[in-house]
Amino acid sequence: MGGIGPIVPVARRGQAVAAVAAEMLRSTLQPLGPLVQEVHDAVTAGPTPPAEVAVTFGVQLGQDLKLGIVNGSGQAHLTVTATWKPGA
Repeated sequence: MGGIGPIVPVARRGQAVAAVAAEMLRSTLQPLGPLVQEVHDAVTAGPTPPAEVAVTFGVQLGQDLKLGIVNGSGQAHLTVTATWKPGA
């Protein structure tokens, strides 16, 4: 008999949206590894490298599930904080 196939369970809408958002976040953050390495290399290349370096990124998730650190106008939020400790 043709027609309807077997019933296959699917994720609820909320779960599906969360899965899509998680995948978009993962794909957006993946290129940040090389960027963090570049920041590290640049900061530690000086004659007196800092004892600590912190990098903060601005990430925006809109209602349309478009995710990115850069918005339509090409602006990004990136904060680098370096700490030097005397005698280190």
